[in-house]
Amino acid sequence: MATQFTVIASQRLVVLTFDGTTDMEELERIGALILSHPDFDPGFSQIIDCNRLTEINFSADTIRELTRSEKTFSPTSMRVIVAPQDHVYGLSRMAQAFAAQTLPNLVVVRTMAEALEVVSKVK
Repeated sequence: MATQFTVIASQRLVVLTFDGTTDMEELERIGALILSHPDFDPGFSQIIDCNRLTEINFSADTIRELTRSEKTFSPTSMRVIVAPQDHVYGLSRMAQAFAAQTLPNLVVVRTMAEALEVVSKVK
């Protein structure tokens, strides 16, 4: 598992990049690291880059729970999932449906260019 993140304070943005496989333990680890970053603000937008994600080791029930218990970012933060692969895109759209009430600013796109366009519109 090689998950990395970059905090870009000047753009009020966190870019989370998955590479390979991810699971709940990895998500919890990276969430704690983001929270402890000195430049992080929970109101920042987030891009979740899944371009190199090959395997997701958690269930649909876990995805549902994640959308209901997000504790890293503000509920009103813009979140954009970049999901070019069909299987990741499908799971991301499922997360978007689960999150409709709790995380209203969750968007799923296919490319990083689309993600950057979405977050550039956030004031």
